[in-house]
Amino acid sequence: MFAFADFVLLALFAAAALDLALALRAAAPGPGRARRALAWLWDTEHYLYGNWGGETRAAAGGWLFVAGLVLYEVNVALCNSLLRVDRPWVQDILGAALEALSFACLAAKLLLGTRYTWRGMGCAGCLYFIARWVYFNSQNIWWIGIVLAVLAAKDAPLRRAFRAYAAAGAAMMVLVAALQAAGIITAQYVGPLAGETRPGFGYGHPNTFGGLAFGVVLAWLLSRSAAPRRADIALTAAAGVFLLVGPQSSSPALSLLVLAVLLALCRARPAAAQQLRAAPAVLLAPAAITGLSFLLPLRLVKVGPWWDDMAPAWLARLDSLLSGRLTMTWTAFRVLPVKIAGQVLPDYPALDNSYVYAVYQFGPVAAALLLALVAAALWGYARRGQAVCVCCLLAGLVYAFMEMQIFHLTSAPTALLLAGAVYLLPPERWPDPGSDSV
Repeated sequence: MFAFADFVLLALFAAAALDLALALRAAAPGPGRARRALAWLWDTEHYLYGNWGGETRAAAGGWLFVAGLVLYEVNVALCNSLLRVDRPWVQDILGAALEALSFACLAAKLLLGTRYTWRGMGCAGCLYFIARWVYFNSQNIWWIGIVLAVLAAKDAPLRRAFRAYAAAGAAMMVLVAALQAAGIITAQYVGPLAGETRPGFGYGHPNTFGGLAFGVVLAWLLSRSAAPRRADIALTAAAGVFLLVGPQSSSPALSLLVLAVLLALCRARPAAAQQLRAAPAVLLAPAAITGLSFLLPLRLVKVGPWWDDMAPAWLARLDSLLSGRLTMTWTAFRVLPVKIAGQVLPDYPALDNSYVYAVYQFGPVAAALLLALVAAALWGYARRGQAVCVCCLLAGLVYAFMEMQIFHLTSAPTALLLAGAVYLLPPERWPDPGSDSV
């Protein structure tokens, strides 16, 4: 994957060089020829590697994007299940093939299936350069996967993509659960406490199943994002209750229940939903949750020999409800260094809070850029009055407070909503998840 990340970067540089040569050749001769060529490249959307193919390239790019998402979802939802324990070839051979095909489809969409201005591609290219640098340091393959998908999401048919994503994810989850019920998957989850068992439905840890379910529900809601519907609110609440009482996966369960409440409020008060565009609380949500993620652990005081002997009492109770996540962050503050472009993290302390995790795993530069992009996405979709998109982004922020799986595309389809901000597009040009128009 390191060679692949380099290939994408070099391909973008090569496309820019060819763009310049073609624009100079097409510009009218005479004084200011280079200036006119650069102005055209800066402001006019055009395909990379020449403007051949017309709308056929855009249509093919849309299908490549859908195929890439589906292959990615099948790879994670099937090949990363416990089936890999009983059938190692599922991950070693099938998983590797699906991953390669998925990344190839997304790269082809990025390089050949989308029109760009140099202004937008320059910004996206700089962000990709930083992301590649972070990937080399952190060696987190989920990171480069989600970055590539966001870059490829410009002008993609998001409704078709989200529905295919949700259908593929749900089908694979049902298949894996059926394989476990049939005895083909024999491995079981055993918790850290003696005798603890929680149903993982073929995925081992229940939070893996919960993260996949969270992503499927978000993708389905986003594909129907015109307005909150009663059936979708009921589905979201039911999924949250099931995750809470079934696999007892509390993080995605609570996030889905919060999402159901937000959607219900938007449906009950349409005027309030329209006022989201002027609500500073919505736009400040990323910074507020980040502040809580860092400030709450700073209040902890060690008062005993055990790792969770903390004070004050109210904060210790909150830490217990969060399964020790505040204590893990408190420990990270004392044992982990912060590196500007990220690092490979040790197994201990295990950081489940994505805001803290991002600073240590990806570095403060990438973490700050991510927060800025999420805040921009909230602002843009609130300005457009798309309440479902705003609610799904807020639910993702809540989930990120308790899990780091938000950096997995299979748990964070909302990441694709960042594409408009990445390319410096005006909000009216941002991808609409409720439409296939590009």
